[in-house]
Parts: sequence; C-alpha cells; structure tokens
Amino acid sequence: MNYSSYSISELKESLETIDKDAYPDNYKKLIEELNSRKDEVQNYEKEQTESFIIKTENRLKIVTWLQAITAIAFIYAGFINFNSDQQAWVNIVPFCIAIFNGVAGYYLFKREKLGFNLSIINQILQLLTVNLGFIYYSYSGLGYLMIVIQDGIALKANIFNPSYNILYGSGLGFGVGIDLLSLFFLTLLYSSRENLEQNKS
Repeated sequence: MNYSSYSISELKESLETIDKDAYPDNYKKLIEELNSRKDEVQNYEKEQTESFIIKTENRLKIVTWLQAITAIAFIYAGFINFNSDQQAWVNIVPFCIAIFNGVAGYYLFKREKLGFNLSIINQILQLLTVNLGFIYYSYSGLGYLMIVIQDGIALKANIFNPSYNILYGSGLGFGVGIDLLSLFFLTLLYSSRENLEQNKS
C-alpha cells in the first residue's frame, strides 16, 4: 500500500479505520508516512482545532444573545403585565427570570464555567412543559419547538413570545411537552463546555 499520495485527512481517517492486526504491513507504512510528514500533521491538527473553536464560539454566541434578548423581553413583559391586584410573587417572577437570563448570558459571554452551568440550568427549566391535572408548569425564552403528548401527539411552535406559567387547581388536564430547541441547546452547551475545557488543558 502506497500512502504517499494521501492527504493528511485521508491518512488520519485511514489510521482510525485500519485493522492493524489484519494488515500489520499497511499499518506500519501508514505510521511511517505520518511520521515523515510531522509538520503537515501538526499544521492540519492546528487548523482543525482553530476551525472547531470558531464554530463552537459562533454557536455559543447565539445562546448568549438569545439569553440577553430574553432578559430584555421578560423585563418588558413584566412591566406590561404588572397588575397590583395579583400576588406579589406573580409580578416579581418575570424580573427574576430576566435577571437569571442576563447573568447566564453575561458569564457565558465571558466563557466562564458559571455561565455554562447557569445556561444549562436555564435550558433544563425550559425543556419540559408539564400538566398533571392539578398543576401546570411551562417556561420558554424567545420561543419553542415542542412535541406535546396530550390526547395524542402534536408538534407546536412559537417564536418571540417569552412566557412562563405555574397554575394550580383542578381539571387542568394531563400532558407533557418536550422542547426540541432546549434539547438542542443543552447538547450544544454540554459538548462545548467539555471541548473548550479539553482545549484549555
């Protein structure tokens, strides 16, 4: 097997897939080719790392700005929906959510561990909408794309409509909703946190 015409990416792919026990000679030649092109390998790995960091940073910027805009949206909603006849905690909740999103976004912008942790908690809180008949809970930032299981399965979507609901009582029905956007952002935050920590180390 002649590996001299292979690109570095092809050599790397071959190294990952080759059965060194079944093809010991090819494996030896592959290792020799990689060793003879160390500078190219290092440049390739550097480019791959830089490309990954740029992609990760761009994705994290989206989460950061979404949380910042959500904070502003909840402040606006808090003032618009303020009602002196309601219990105090009902009027305070939007502002608490706004502060939470703002702090999570700020520390995520600085790429601090606290920012990742708060952002992950934020997405976990948005992941499920639950209706147990006597209590109903839902919370979404700027929007959601949700699979709802209630008298069947339905797909629901909403955008630019931050909301929260905690209702008590009877006859509220039964069901659950899973927010696919939150699931996506959770996966992104977990993987980005792990990979950025590995790159730092």
